[in-house]
Amino acid sequence: MNKLLFALGVSALSPLALAKPVIVTSIKPVSMIVAAIAGDKAEIQQIVSSTASPHDFAMRPSDLKKIINADTVVWVGESLERFLEKPLENAGKEESSIEWLALDGMALHNFAKEHHHDEDEAEEDHDHDHEAHGDHEEHGDHDEHEGHEGHHHDGVDPHVWLSPDNARVLAKAVTARLVSLDSANAEYYKDNLASFENGLSVKDAEIRNALNKVNKVPYIVFHDGYSYFEQHYGLSHAGEITVSPERKPGAKKVAEIRHEIQENKVQCVFSEPQFSPAIVKTLLEGSDVKTAPLDPLGSKVKMGTNAYFSFLDSLSGQFLSCLG
Repeated sequence: MNKLLFALGVSALSPLALAKPVIVTSIKPVSMIVAAIAGDKAEIQQIVSSTASPHDFAMRPSDLKKIINADTVVWVGESLERFLEKPLENAGKEESSIEWLALDGMALHNFAKEHHHDEDEAEEDHDHDHEAHGDHEEHGDHDEHEGHEGHHHDGVDPHVWLSPDNARVLAKAVTARLVSLDSANAEYYKDNLASFENGLSVKDAEIRNALNKVNKVPYIVFHDGYSYFEQHYGLSHAGEITVSPERKPGAKKVAEIRHEIQENKVQCVFSEPQFSPAIVKTLLEGSDVKTAPLDPLGSKVKMGTNAYFSFLDSLSGQFLSCLG
C-alpha cells in the first residue's frame, strides 16, 4: 500500500516537475531564434500571427492572458511593437522581458532625420506616421550600441532580425534567460547556442557568396525596412514605395518612383505578402521591370530549431529570384 501511495504521489507531482518554461514572443522572427535555443524544453507562444504585420496589430484578450502567464516575454521593442508597451507594464512583465533593441552589443541603424518624399500629403499625416514608425529614407547612420538605458529608440530601424549579427545577440540573451529559468537543462540550452552560432556562420558565408553575384543590381522595396540585410550583404537599394507600410503613397510619390525606376535602371520592385500588391502593379504597368514578393517576417517558414536559417535562405532566395 505504501508503494502505491508513493507512486500516486510521484504521478501527482510529475506535471509540476515536467512543467516547461513558457516564453511568449512578439513576432515570428523572434520565435525562430527562441526556438533555436529552446528546442523541445520550453513552450513558445507567439502573439502576432505569422501572416499579420506588427505595424498595425491590435491586441486581443487572449494575447493579454499569454503575457500574464509568461515566464518571459521576448519582443523587438516599442518602436516596432508599441502595442506591447502598456500590457507589459500593466502585467508587471516589463523588467523580466527581453527587449531586443535594448540588449548590449546590438548594432542599430538610425533612419535619416530628414525626409522629402510625399510632399503632397498633409503635414500632420506625415508627422503621425513618422511618430509611429520612425523617420526613414536613407541608411547613412550606423550606430554601435553597447547597451543603453530605457526603451527610447526614436529614429532607430527596428527590423533587427534581418541582421545575422543581431540574431546572435538575441540568441545569447535567450540562452542566459532559459538557463536561469530551467537550470536542470542548462547544458542543453548552451549546446543549442553553440550549434546556432556555428550554423549561422556557415549560412551567413553561403548567402554572402550567393548575393555577391547580384549586389550591383538596383531594386526598389515595398517599405524601407531591409537596411540590416542590405548593408550586411552590400545590396543596391535604390528606393522604396512607402515610408510606412500603413500608408499608401500619393500620386506625386507614384510619379516620383516611376522616375526613379527609369533613372536608376531598376530591375526589380518588391512587394510584401502582408500588404496588397496592387500599388506595385500600378507602378509597373507598361514596363519590363520584374516584381517578386519579399517577406520580411518569413510567414511561410516552418518553425523549428533551424527556422532562422530557413528564413535567411528564403529571403536571400527572394532577392536572387528577382535580381538574377
